[in-house]
Amino acid sequence: MSDVTLTIDGVQVTVPAGTNIVDAARQAGIAIPVFCYHPRLKPVGMCRMCLVQVGTPKIDPATRRPVLDANGQPVIAMMPKLQTACTTPVSPGMVVKTTTEEVKFAQRGILEFLLTSHPLDCPVCDKGGECPLQNLTMGWGPAVSRFDYNDKVHFEKPVKLGDLIYLDRERCILCARCVRFQDEIADDPVLGFDNRGRNWMIISKSDPPFNSKFSGNTTDICPVGALTSSDFRFKARVWELQSKPVICTLCPVGCNLTFDMRHDRLMRVMPRENAAVNDIWICDKGRYGHRFIESPDRLTTPLVRRDGKLVPVSWDEALEVVADQLTIVRARYGGNALAGLAGAQLSNEDLYLFQRLLRELGSENIDTGIGGPAALPPDEIGGVLAPGPETDLSKLGAGAVVLVVGADPEEEAPLYMLRLRGIAQRGGKLIVAGLRPTKLERSATTVVRYAPAGELAFAQGLLKAALENGAKPAALERMQGWHELRRSLSQAKLADFAAACGLSEAALTSIAQSFLTAEHSLIVYGWEARSAGPGLVETLAALMILTGKVGKANNGMIALLAGGNSRGAIEMGVRPDAGPGYEPRKQRGLDANGIWAAAQTGKVRAIWLAGVDPAAKLPAARAALEAAEFVVVQDLFLTASAELADVVLPAASVAEREGSYTNAERRVQRSRQACSPVGEARPDWQIVAAVANALAMVPIGSGRNGAIPVKGEAWEYVVASDVADEIAAQVRGYAGITYAALAATGTGGGWGRQFDDAIYYDGTSYANSEGVGLVLPSLAAMISSRLTFTGATTPFTDERPLLLLEQVLAYDGDRHLRGSKLQGLIPPGYVAISTEDAAKLNIHSGDRVRLTSAAGELVIAARVLADLPAGIVLLPAGLADVAAATIETGPRTRVSLAKVVMG
Repeated sequence: MSDVTLTIDGVQVTVPAGTNIVDAARQAGIAIPVFCYHPRLKPVGMCRMCLVQVGTPKIDPATRRPVLDANGQPVIAMMPKLQTACTTPVSPGMVVKTTTEEVKFAQRGILEFLLTSHPLDCPVCDKGGECPLQNLTMGWGPAVSRFDYNDKVHFEKPVKLGDLIYLDRERCILCARCVRFQDEIADDPVLGFDNRGRNWMIISKSDPPFNSKFSGNTTDICPVGALTSSDFRFKARVWELQSKPVICTLCPVGCNLTFDMRHDRLMRVMPRENAAVNDIWICDKGRYGHRFIESPDRLTTPLVRRDGKLVPVSWDEALEVVADQLTIVRARYGGNALAGLAGAQLSNEDLYLFQRLLRELGSENIDTGIGGPAALPPDEIGGVLAPGPETDLSKLGAGAVVLVVGADPEEEAPLYMLRLRGIAQRGGKLIVAGLRPTKLERSATTVVRYAPAGELAFAQGLLKAALENGAKPAALERMQGWHELRRSLSQAKLADFAAACGLSEAALTSIAQSFLTAEHSLIVYGWEARSAGPGLVETLAALMILTGKVGKANNGMIALLAGGNSRGAIEMGVRPDAGPGYEPRKQRGLDANGIWAAAQTGKVRAIWLAGVDPAAKLPAARAALEAAEFVVVQDLFLTASAELADVVLPAASVAEREGSYTNAERRVQRSRQACSPVGEARPDWQIVAAVANALAMVPIGSGRNGAIPVKGEAWEYVVASDVADEIAAQVRGYAGITYAALAATGTGGGWGRQFDDAIYYDGTSYANSEGVGLVLPSLAAMISSRLTFTGATTPFTDERPLLLLEQVLAYDGDRHLRGSKLQGLIPPGYVAISTEDAAKLNIHSGDRVRLTSAAGELVIAARVLADLPAGIVLLPAGLADVAAATIETGPRTRVSLAKVVMG
C-alpha cells in the first residue's frame, strides 16, 4: 500500500493510503475530537464532532495536473462545507485545518446541541472522571449553555438492556458505537434504534435481552455514561481505584485484564490492550466471572480432620500432618502409592513445583484434570506444532487460511471467536468444519458439515488430496506410523473419503490446496475434534507438516483446551507420561482414571488434589477418596472433595498472588498480585514448597527396601520469580522466560489508563506497558520424536441410534462463577436434540426424556434445536445438575432416547 503525504494545521504528515483524517492527525499528535468514531469500528460520521476544513489541490481540467501559484506551489481548493474527518480518507496534497474559527464554531455547536438533552448528573454517573463527553466539553465546548435545564427531556432511569448492562437514555448521544460493536465485532446484532427524533433510543432486540457474551465491551466504548455495568454501578469513583494487571485464567486465551481495586476490594474488571491476545476486548465471563475471589465461602484457614470433623488449625500443624502422613505412606508402600492431580487454572510456578515434589517422592501418578468416562489425554500435538514466535492473529487477513475443526470457539475460548472472525473480515479464508453448527460458521468463507463419525475421513481426505497434488512428505518420513498411514491412504480412493465424510472430491481438493499454498496456515481444534480420538488430530498434524511452515510465525495448530493454563500444565509436566518440557519418563504413571481405580484396590494410598474437585462429578473419584488412607486438598473453597479430605489447605486466588501462565498459542504472560490473600490463604506454589520443607524435617523412614529418605534439602524459594527462574533453567523452551524478561516486553515504565487515547477514541481503555508476553520458541525439532500416527478413533461399545457429545458451555457449573452476575445466565441441565429426532419421538422442549447407554441411564429435560443435525444429541456435562458420568462410556457414547411419560 502506497503512502500519502498531506498537511494538517501546517504540519506535513505521511500515512498509508486509505487512512482517514482523524487517524492521520493522531499520528501527527493533533487532536480531532470524536464521539462516534472508534478505530476498531467502521466510520459512520454520525456525531459530526470531527468536522474540519478540507482542501485538495486544484486540478487543471485541460492538463489534469495541479494548478500552481506564483511560488510554484499547488493551489488548494477548499471544500465549501466542513467535512467529517472520520469518514474522509486522505489524498495526496490534501490540506486539513482543525482550529479555524469556522471549525471551532461547529465543534461548540455540536457539543451544545448534545448537552441540550444530556443530564447534568456527572456527580452520580459511573463514567465521571473517565468520560470523553466531559473531556471534550472542557476542551472544545461552550463555556455556558443557552438552554434551560428544565427544558431537558427526562426518561426512565435506568432501562435494563439485560441482566448485565443498564441504559440511561438521557445520557445517550446516539453515536451507535454499541450497536456497531455488536454487529461488526461480536456478530451479535442484538441492539438497535427505536423511534425517531427526541425519542430515538437504543433498544435490545433479543430474547433473552442483550443476548451476547461480549456485552460488557459496550460500556467500555460508550463515550458517555449511557451504558453502565450492573456489576460496577454506583460502587466507586474511578479516581479511587488502583489498577492491577492480571491474566484471566477462565479459558485458554489468556486475556489481559486489569483488576480495579479499592481498599483491597475488587470493584470491576477491565480489558488491558494486547493486540496479539485479546486486542481491547474481553468476554463477559472474564469481566464478570471473578467475583469468586471475594466469596464468603472462601477457605481462610487450614483444616485437619480430628474425630471425624474438619477443624481449624495453624499452618504449622497442618503441614506437620501432611508431611508425617506422606512419609508414612511412602515408607510403607513406596513412592507410587502417592498420586496428585492439579487444576489447569494454576500458574506455571504452582504446577512445576507440584510435579517436582511428587516426582522427588518417587511418584509418576500425576495428572491435570479429574478423569471420568469422557476424559481426554493431554494434548501434546497442539504444543509441538503451535505457531512460532512473533505470532499475532490480529495482523492476519488476505493470504491466511484458517481451518477450524470440531471446535466451538465462542463457548470454549470466546475471544478466539472474535479473532478468527476478524481474520475473515480482513480477507482471510475461514473454513469451519464440524458435526454441528456453531456461531463462528456465520463468519466462515466455507462451512463443512461432515457426517457423524466422518471427521477422520474428512481429515484423511484432505491429506490424500494434498499428496495427490504434489505435496512433499519428506518431513513425515522419520515419524513412527507414517508409512502405515500413507499405505492406508494409498489403498483408498479420494472418492471413498469424500463419500465417508459427506463432501465432494472437489471440495476436499480445494480446501487442501488453499491450505497448503496459503502464506499463513492455521488449524484450530477443540473438544469435539479431540473426542473423536487421536487419529483425527494426528492426521491434521500431518496436513500441517505438509505445508512446510511448522514453527513459523502465524502458522501452526492451536488446541482449545479446558482451563486457563492447560498448555502450561502439559509443559510443566503435570501428566503421567512426560515431565517438564515433554521429557520422556522411564516409568509411565497413572492418569486420573487410573488413580481412582488404583485407590480402590489399595495400590494408591495417598492423594493430593490442588485446585480440582473430582468428587463433585465422578462417583469413582468419590469412592477413591473415601478409600484412600490420606487425602490432602488445597483449594479456594470447601469443595465436595475437600469435605472428604484429611487436611484442607486454603489457596490464594489469581488476584492474590503473582504467577505466569501459558496460553493456547504458547504465549507466556505474567499476572500481578492485585490484593491481599483472604485469611491465611497462600499461593499454591508456596503451599507445595512448605510441604516440601516440612518433609525435609521428617526423619528418614523405614520402608520395604530399607532406609528411604523422604525428602532431601529444603527448598529456598522466597518469591514466585525464584520458581520462574528455575523453570527458565530446567524446562525446554522456557529459557530466558523470567519475570524481568516478561516485564521488558512492555511499552514503558509502568502501566495504567491511557488518558490521552481515551479522550479521542476508546471511552475507557487501559494501556499495556506491563508486558504483552513472550511466545515460546517453536518445538518443531521435536516433531519426529513426539508425533506418532496411530490412526486411533474413539470406539463405540454398541450401535444405539444416537451419538452423544459433551457440549462445552462458557456459562456452566464452573465454581468460579459463584457470586457473579453470570449465575442467572447458567441454564438448568438439559439434553439438546434435533427437530427431526424430536418429531420422531414426539418430544418438545421441556419434556423429560430418558437417555440410555451401555453404562446406565439419565433422565433430564429436553431442548429441541432447529439447527442440530439428526442423529446427534448434546449434553452440557459442566452444568451442576447433569450426571453425565452415569451414562458415558467414553468421550463419545451411543445412546437411545425416549420420552418419559409422567404418570
